[in-house]
Amino acid sequence: MAFDTGISSAIAQYVYTQSQGAVINPVGGSYIQAYCEYLGITEPVNNSWLQALCIEKGATAPLNGSWTIALAFTYGITYPTGGTWWMALAGAAGVINIPFIWNEDTNLWEDEIRVWNVGDPVAPTANFTSDTVTIIEGDSVQFTDTSLGAPTSWAWAFSGAVQEIYTIQNPLVTYNTVGTFGVSLEVTNTEGSNTKTVTNYMLVNVLPIVADFSGAPVTVVEGGTVNFTDTSTGTPTSWSWTLGGATPSTSVDQNPSVIYTTAGLYSVALTASKTDSTDTETKIDYITVFEPSSVEPITEFASGLYYQNVSNPLSRVDFSNTLIAQKIETTI
Repeated sequence: MAFDTGISSAIAQYVYTQSQGAVINPVGGSYIQAYCEYLGITEPVNNSWLQALCIEKGATAPLNGSWTIALAFTYGITYPTGGTWWMALAGAAGVINIPFIWNEDTNLWEDEIRVWNVGDPVAPTANFTSDTVTIIEGDSVQFTDTSLGAPTSWAWAFSGAVQEIYTIQNPLVTYNTVGTFGVSLEVTNTEGSNTKTVTNYMLVNVLPIVADFSGAPVTVVEGGTVNFTDTSTGTPTSWSWTLGGATPSTSVDQNPSVIYTTAGLYSVALTASKTDSTDTETKIDYITVFEPSSVEPITEFASGLYYQNVSNPLSRVDFSNTLIAQKIETTI
């Protein structure tokens, strides 16, 4: 595939930008600016629309002092055509041997308007981008096909993704597994196929665990049961409870139920863990346990029985019908 050597770089720029779907007319006299604005780039970088385009395509620095070469390398082009890199880029777009004649009356190349449909069909060249390459597990990534040569079918392979195979052009891919994963795209048209594979393309980081829990009730008489519920975020897979004063005093259940047999104030700690993440939540004096002998019934309300502390007549404890304390209320 080669360009006529008489074609200028300006026309090669035109062919390249048109092959990408940009508007026909230049903006500010520049087809590159037109293509940038087509892509949604609103400002040049260092007063250069070409540099802005290169950065959008994934080039971070010029090669041999040239942003044009850097752009060519993003398409896998490593050698100029007809002496220029722009001709190589246009050639990669699938346009070959196009005769152009300068028309001084219109100040246009004679065949400029019909470039889009000129040239023999060619096999596609696979390429793609994504809106990010680093995510947290559970996040999704938008992939965009940027292949040349007008492919008509796509075969994506995403290792580590929830769904690893896609056949749509621009898939939205979700990753639930921590690690580094490759991406592959095969594109096909009537002239052939081409595949681009990038190993270690996606980095999926762990979603940190934040441990937390609740207990119900948090006030009981001796012999009362407290039910604990894990409310941690970050999808833990293991739990370690420290339950001072309770029976049992430790547990690895996600939501344990324990019995408190001795009056006092007791702290509770939960360590929630999974691979690559762990966190501990401790609640000091979280559980209050009373002696049954220190209370006696004084009256009955709709919410349950009220008991008065014999040693402190100003204190009363509200129990439910299951004799589990609901609250402590001091009146004067």
